[in-house]
Amino acid sequence: MTALDVVELTQALVAAASPNPPGDERAACAVLAAAVEGLPGVRVRRYGSELRPTVVAAAGSDAPAHSTLLAAHLDTVALGTGWTTDPLGADGVLDGRLFGRGTTDIKGGAAAMAVAFADAVSRGLPSDVRLLLAGNADEEAGGRQGWGVVLREWDERPTAAIVAEPSGIDAPWEALWVGARGSSRFSLRARGVGTHSSLAGRPGAESAFEALEAALAALRALPLCSEDHPRWGSRGRLTVVRVEAGDGWGRVPESATAEVEIRVAPGPTQAEVEDAIHETLATLESPVELAWAPRGLRWIAPSSVAADSELAAVGRSAWRATFGAEPPLRCFPGGTDAYLLQEAGIPALIAGPGALRRAHHPDEYVTVEELHDAVRLYTALLDGLLELR
Repeated sequence: MTALDVVELTQALVAAASPNPPGDERAACAVLAAAVEGLPGVRVRRYGSELRPTVVAAAGSDAPAHSTLLAAHLDTVALGTGWTTDPLGADGVLDGRLFGRGTTDIKGGAAAMAVAFADAVSRGLPSDVRLLLAGNADEEAGGRQGWGVVLREWDERPTAAIVAEPSGIDAPWEALWVGARGSSRFSLRARGVGTHSSLAGRPGAESAFEALEAALAALRALPLCSEDHPRWGSRGRLTVVRVEAGDGWGRVPESATAEVEIRVAPGPTQAEVEDAIHETLATLESPVELAWAPRGLRWIAPSSVAADSELAAVGRSAWRATFGAEPPLRCFPGGTDAYLLQEAGIPALIAGPGALRRAHHPDEYVTVEELHDAVRLYTALLDGLLELR
């Protein structure tokens, strides 16, 4: 790769497999760092552990009046099965599409950010501006080994950030995300009496699975899962991602377990959500055991920026300049690294190529057109943010 081309860089990043779990972003970080560290005045630093690095490239003033961060995670979910194309992108571009794990979530966005970063540096930054590009670890597992580490080690606090995630659900460029849902993750275990299934429903023949069903129904009735959000419209949602129960025919299940996540719209705190879960489970006729998910998966906070903020205004203007239309301002349905940046006082918009429905799926892809559109959008965002200083 002799020049910083967005398609070639996306292909190189996809070829540098970085599934999480188990978590190893070294190869992808090396690709991104190599793409920009030779640019005039650019300094690249690595944070985190040797196995779980995050790379940050910096250009411009060391004492800025304004600094902007472009951030994209370099980890992906596992390659998985069911592919008809090469999951590491070896098939190249087919009918205008680049296939491979991470193309839409979000190595295509990382490549587009790198190209926009390189363009801004080559054009020259104002003397009082600092520009940062980050390829971070661990977003797919909550981010605590990515931005969670960097923000503890970092002496930077950018004025504003753009976080790369697909800007559409079913199709590209559906909305500018000014918020993102968070998630609460936990497991439930119910116990019953393992006896003859013909006795189910009688005293002393309680089904663990029926007790689990009652617990899930009670949680789904919580306002955070059942009522539309006054600003975002979309409500939270409880989803069972794994369930185990019973031994088979003829026997009442004596144990039933569900792994659960509740997607939470911006607003509630971790304490408020977890208190509501505890209080609901305490009202059940048949008790269930609650265990929170390990490490950073237990709670990923929602994030948002005000729709009337300067950052949102820049986002709307950049979107109009790129696509010739006013963007809907909406809430991203998934979790993003923006919540960790928000915790550190760094406001973030969320935007990028691809569509969420393609992510975490066989034959994931991004189109060449979307990659070039993303470069244009990120460039317009940087131009607008530079004017805020």
